[in-house]
Formats: sequence, structure tokens, C-alpha cells
Amino acid sequence: MDRRDLSMAIVQQLKGINTDAGQFVAGLLSDDISREDQIVFALRLVRLAEHIKQRADSTAGMVIEGGVVDDGGSGQPGLSAGAVEPADHPGPAVDG
Repeated sequence: MDRRDLSMAIVQQLKGINTDAGQFVAGLLSDDISREDQIVFALRLVRLAEHIKQRADSTAGMVIEGGVVDDGGSGQPGLSAGAVEPADHPGPAVDG
């Protein structure tokens, strides 16, 4: 499975899990979800986690060019792809 196929598999799995999560939570809270349904949902989460880990491991050693830029005054730095002028950010807050 190439990187794009793996990414698409992750997206599809997340979509399916998100669709079924409400019903799963309701079953947990009402205590009427079967053992089998709990195991199936858990295995879906495990498969998703394995695919995410596989994708993350495949990025080991990759270098992504980017920088931090001033986002216009919200106080939160923004990320940018490619070279940009360095932003002048204040130092960390100090309790006084």
C-alpha cells in the first residue's frame, strides 16, 4: 500500500468510526451494547491506530521545509510551507 492509499484508508476508517461513534457511546451509557459489538469497535480502532502508526513510521527521516509566521495579531504563531521572513515573537509569559 503506497502512502496515498494508506492516507485514504485512514480517512475512510475515521469517517466510518465517526459515523458509528455516537451509537457506540449511547450503547455504553445505556449499558446495552453487546460484548461482540464492543470488540468489533475496539478492533476497528486498533486497525486505525496501526495504519496511523504505519504512516507515521513511513515519514521517518523526511524533511519538510517550513517556518513560523506572524498570523496577524491573534497571539498564536502560524505555520507556513516554504521560506518566509522570521516573525518577531515575544518570549514566554513569566508569572510575576
